[in-house]
Amino acid sequence: MTDKKSPYKIMWGMTGTGYLIKESIDLMKKLQETYQEKIDITVMLSKEGEVVIKWYKQWLYLTEVITKIKVEKTPNNPFFAGPLQLGKYDLFLVCPLSANSIAKIVHGIADSLITNCVAQTIKGNITVYLLPSDQHVEPIVTSRPDGSPLILKIRDIELENVNKLKQMEGIHVFQNFSEIEPLIIKKIQEKFKNV
Repeated sequence: MTDKKSPYKIMWGMTGTGYLIKESIDLMKKLQETYQEKIDITVMLSKEGEVVIKWYKQWLYLTEVITKIKVEKTPNNPFFAGPLQLGKYDLFLVCPLSANSIAKIVHGIADSLITNCVAQTIKGNITVYLLPSDQHVEPIVTSRPDGSPLILKIRDIELENVNKLKQMEGIHVFQNFSEIEPLIIKKIQEKFKNV
């Protein structure tokens, strides 16, 4: 993939769901503080991802934590599909992944920046890591833009789509947010083991 001395490059996609936005940014911050020059995070936002992050009043926080933030203009602009497909990034993670984006991915629709990048990365025989927002039978507790709790019932169609997603070649689906940090740490440690 990349030279061992270069930082561990993560492309972190975020779609239009309020689920785990702040927690995701908190994790990016923690990783950057811990690994400093050993990690390089670029955030790719879908159009709706940008809308939701701003609606949840997390835009300023994201821009304070991450210097490289790219917002979708078209499915190929900014152009990340090629570099992801060629392995120019060590990890492609989408967290949070909305029910809308899940439905598109499982039905082969690549008409947004993130769904196109997922499709093209898989075609390059590179694993994509996804954390769907709507994947558990029991209702999820998320938050409203004002921070108050919101309980959401997950619909059957969303659960069906997540199950299809789990069966797709080239995709690793995280069951829980807590699985992401250990995976990233393990991969960073592997990259810098002999450096």
